[in-house]
Amino acid sequence: MNSRKITTVITKDYDSKDAENRPVIKVADRPTFILKTREGESRAVSPSQRNGAKKETDASASTSTKSCEARLLMTLPQEMTSSIKLMDENMQLYENVLEELIDQQDFLVVGILGTQGVGKSTILSLLTSNYGSELFAVQKSSHHKNGINCTSGIDFYVTKNRVIYLDTQPILSSSIMTPTNTTLEHYVNSEYNLEIQSLQLTAFLYSVCHVIIFVQDWFVDPNLIRFIQTAEMLKPSSTSNLDQDYIEYYPHMLFLHNKAEVDDFMPDTLKIMTGFYDKVFARSRLQTHSGLNMSSCSTDGQLNLFLIPEIKSQNEPIIHENEKELIQKLRNKIHGISRNPLTPSALTEKNWYHYAFKVVEAIKKSHLFVEYGRLLP
Repeated sequence: MNSRKITTVITKDYDSKDAENRPVIKVADRPTFILKTREGESRAVSPSQRNGAKKETDASASTSTKSCEARLLMTLPQEMTSSIKLMDENMQLYENVLEELIDQQDFLVVGILGTQGVGKSTILSLLTSNYGSELFAVQKSSHHKNGINCTSGIDFYVTKNRVIYLDTQPILSSSIMTPTNTTLEHYVNSEYNLEIQSLQLTAFLYSVCHVIIFVQDWFVDPNLIRFIQTAEMLKPSSTSNLDQDYIEYYPHMLFLHNKAEVDDFMPDTLKIMTGFYDKVFARSRLQTHSGLNMSSCSTDGQLNLFLIPEIKSQNEPIIHENEKELIQKLRNKIHGISRNPLTPSALTEKNWYHYAFKVVEAIKKSHLFVEYGRLLP
């Protein structure tokens, strides 16, 4: 405990005698207080100065954001006016597609599958109609007369919203058979060759697409359903690393019935369709219940089933929604679908192209297609 010093104070006017008789005044030494500014404490700033500093900060942040947007616009390629070729009928990729891709990860890949003449290119042209008319070549009457298909290989189109659409040649169509096709050299029977080639194309889409639209013009061909399931079985793995935590990737599968009649929109018919797909794909790893349907709101757990009516003249009565309203609803639901990563590591658009190249090589070298071809009767 600190002791305080006691000081005796005697004034000069007092004589010694009075000093002896008077009481002694004792004054205690008091501590001295020194005011000091805290370290790191800034002095007071007026509101006007604060507002000025805030404005300067906001201005610098706005300038930085604008410069970033300007750099992004400079890197964006020119908007496409038509589709281009991504892959030929021999599964060879074209490198000029890279000129339309950028290094960013927010993109969506939508592919389409179906037999000849079901309206694959028409559906994609309708989905991209707000960017141009018939961006994908549509089959004409001359194609029907000559027995040839309109699309060979895979056609490519990317929108300014970074949605990549892939239009494919028809599956299981004899019109796509070519004598120079090197991917089918191990097989003799042309019918089996055709199936293997179509399975390779479908397995490729399973690996590189977020959404696959499977188009049919009637309900239902069981051979096509078996084909879809076989392609799922033959799909190559999306990674070579044996990572136990990684779940193998499978895309969203949308069953689209084109040229639907009025009876197809009836509740009883829709119930039959839904029950069939639910049973057939109960054990499938394809994402068949993502809410891609004709309802007003998307709900996970609902079957991906969509019907597009046959385009009628304006004078005919319309009982259901017309094709324009349904296409707009389909477009909105596809754009809002969840985008699961295609590989364990996130891909940019250009990385996606290089990954697609690796998938093609893996499919060509896969022993699964060879073994499946040998097991065919």
